[in-house]
Amino acid sequence: MLDALKQLFRQAFANGRPETPPDQALVLSGGGARSAYQSGVLQYIAQAFPETRFSIMQGVSAGAINIAQLASHTGTFRAAASDLVQHWRHLCDRDVFEPESSLSLVRRVIGQPWRDEDEVIAGARQGLLDPEPLRDYLHRTFETRESELVGIRKNLEQGWLKACALLTTNYATGQTVTWVEGCDITGWERPNRRSVSTRLTVNHILASSALPLLFPAVNIGDGWYGDGGIRLTAPLSPSIHLGADRILAISTRYPRSRAEADAPATVGYPPAAQIMGILTNAIFLDVLDQDARTLEQINRLVRNLPRHKRNGFRPIQLLVLRPSEDLGRMAAHYPLQIDGALGLLTRGLGTDETESPDWLSMLLFNQDYITRLIELGWDDAHQKRDQIEAFLAGELDEDEERALVEQ
Repeated sequence: MLDALKQLFRQAFANGRPETPPDQALVLSGGGARSAYQSGVLQYIAQAFPETRFSIMQGVSAGAINIAQLASHTGTFRAAASDLVQHWRHLCDRDVFEPESSLSLVRRVIGQPWRDEDEVIAGARQGLLDPEPLRDYLHRTFETRESELVGIRKNLEQGWLKACALLTTNYATGQTVTWVEGCDITGWERPNRRSVSTRLTVNHILASSALPLLFPAVNIGDGWYGDGGIRLTAPLSPSIHLGADRILAISTRYPRSRAEADAPATVGYPPAAQIMGILTNAIFLDVLDQDARTLEQINRLVRNLPRHKRNGFRPIQLLVLRPSEDLGRMAAHYPLQIDGALGLLTRGLGTDETESPDWLSMLLFNQDYITRLIELGWDDAHQKRDQIEAFLAGELDEDEERALVEQ
């Protein structure tokens, strides 16, 4: 027994410091309805590796909704992932938004503002979609107290959760603001991005997922905030600031081959829907891949340096999981039924003229489409089982990491 205790002591204080469990971060990007794919991936991971825990959770846009549900769930990771899938399976567009009528849009454009009982909300509403159904849905889904997500505080007190971070954009300053609820965390300040320690609320989720122009900005404190992906240039940095040793990122961006990238999605002059789809991908999805490549290059440099010359830098294991099919092109096979001003607008943008309606796929809360996304996520994770297992064990080698990052 004494020898065993000595061995444990030597292992615990190897390299001159006590060993602590690595901080694993889960990073979920945006994608609107396409984020149902992430729930399928997580469901497989939870089933295959039920002991999995992520001490750091970070989400932006629709990924913030998924992260908030996982971080506030007080059961096991497996139960949280299962509940997340069930919520997606029963979600419909009426749970997310209420389209503005064409008549109301015309009245507002010509100078007749909305007149509701609450003048503050009425004056702030500047989107084509009313997010109040989503607010109601989040309050029904999460345990809240005065809008605070009480489950996050419970999990922090239990000790398995270290931090939950939701990203937004301050419309007045253009800064990316990361709202963090956590224990013993150190904030950060950069010219275009900063953190704020807070108690996370439904408003933080709504702000992070407020797609510009479609959804109105959300008032938090003395500022107005929208989708966190608008100016997000370093989507992995919040988790790194929070101390992550390993990062599992789930993207909704399909890694096209060269032949697929060269194939046009339209014929003739590009319709507005095609142009908007390119802008949507560039703003909300492409930056994760760029940041992943940067981190992989830094990891390579750090690993080649002796420890005493690393100046505080450390290699961070990264695994990025992506869909094996183009979720935008997949959306073209399902009907998008939106009434009101947005329905009128989408018909005029030439949505039917592109084979990859990326922009509108974010609003495609069609149950058949969502079910297919969940199934694809589960299947893709199953195909990557060996890499996921190696990642969770801290044994993902550099070649595997590089291949999975550069897809």
